[in-house]
Amino acid sequence: MKERVAILTNFMEFVPGYSLTGIVLDQATMLSRHGHEVHLFVNDKYHGTEEWAPGVVVHKRIPFGHLKDFISELEMVQAPELQQMSQRTQEVLIEDFKKLQIDIAFTHDFIFQGWYLPYGIAVRNASQHLPKTRWLHWVHSVPTSNKDWWNISAYGKNHKIAYPNATDRVLVAEQFQSTVANVRCIPHIKDIRSWFDFSEETCAFIDKYPQVLQADVVKLYPASVDRLRAKRVDIVLQIMAEIKKTGKSVCLVIANQWATARQHKESIAEYQRLASGYGLDPGIDFIFTSDFGEKYEVGIPKRMVRELFQCSNLFIFPTREETYGLVLPEAALAGGVLCVLNRSLRNQTEIAGGDGNALYFDFGSYHHRHSVENPAKYYKDIAWITIGRIGRSESIRLKTHFRQHNNMDYLYNNNYLPIFGESKLWIDK
Repeated sequence: MKERVAILTNFMEFVPGYSLTGIVLDQATMLSRHGHEVHLFVNDKYHGTEEWAPGVVVHKRIPFGHLKDFISELEMVQAPELQQMSQRTQEVLIEDFKKLQIDIAFTHDFIFQGWYLPYGIAVRNASQHLPKTRWLHWVHSVPTSNKDWWNISAYGKNHKIAYPNATDRVLVAEQFQSTVANVRCIPHIKDIRSWFDFSEETCAFIDKYPQVLQADVVKLYPASVDRLRAKRVDIVLQIMAEIKKTGKSVCLVIANQWATARQHKESIAEYQRLASGYGLDPGIDFIFTSDFGEKYEVGIPKRMVRELFQCSNLFIFPTREETYGLVLPEAALAGGVLCVLNRSLRNQTEIAGGDGNALYFDFGSYHHRHSVENPAKYYKDIAWITIGRIGRSESIRLKTHFRQHNNMDYLYNNNYLPIFGESKLWIDK
């Protein structure tokens, strides 16, 4: 059974524009998505939405108080009301955590901010009665001044600090009178799906085909099944296969329409066999959207096309006959996409706004015959040039980095899950 998780906040409402709200929402969503029982604790006077994420239970249990930005823990002596609030918080945590059998607890700024000192003290005291709970305390700002309660060792062995970067790890450890052994670096989630409010359909598609997020090179190509030959999908397959041979992971998604007739389905199967022959794995490296489900055989919604473009970082367009080609501006407007266009189709230079706005190669067209002695070498050269150009573009590299490394699944598998595993060693046997 996966760990039962509590997330402790003092939220009074849900404010979408508040960065900490977004951090907690993404964290709760990620943990629930990966099968954890998630309990989100908010202020007992909370008046916001209780529908944070599927599977997340909201508890209005953190006692309300008129908080003060304490400079020292000694000041608590002069604040009897907040001392009482801290005691009530301690009692709530002990009662609820035992009842819910909480394994892992996250706090957000409870051990850091002077405003939250009463809650931090409550956590410190309550944990003495919860020996099996492991605690990760998020510190969301750089701790640059010393506070007398900044001492993570005083909380106990099963308490660690969570901080979003490794650069400041030593500083954080020193400010909390400890060593880096008590600091865990967990980057913040910034998942393209949640940030751009992807539709449920697109999210389900990515769940089925995770390479859309994970691959080094991702390309979406909208094309009707009866236009696959004119769109030169075979050329795109060869270039993508050559990119894969360099060691890069690839994902080519054909957003196809009208895959309803037997002839069209046979055409799809033909291209899948062709892709396999080039070294691409159908269903992993090479995907037809019509395979996502019967309802998508006629095509996917416009929003889904747009969102899959936003996941892309490459758009190869070797089409032989277009008067304009709407997919080109659609791909470019997604941002962080290298466009590789057909110089042989002369209007492409005009439509793209000039030679300097894209990478151009000759692929032949309805008015310009083009042939090469060694097509395999030609497409290999294009693949290497494309990789080189992507590598020179800071915007493409950065977009790719965040798509791959800051999504919920990557961070869960590479950060949260290992910490959850090793946290079992924090508990005294």
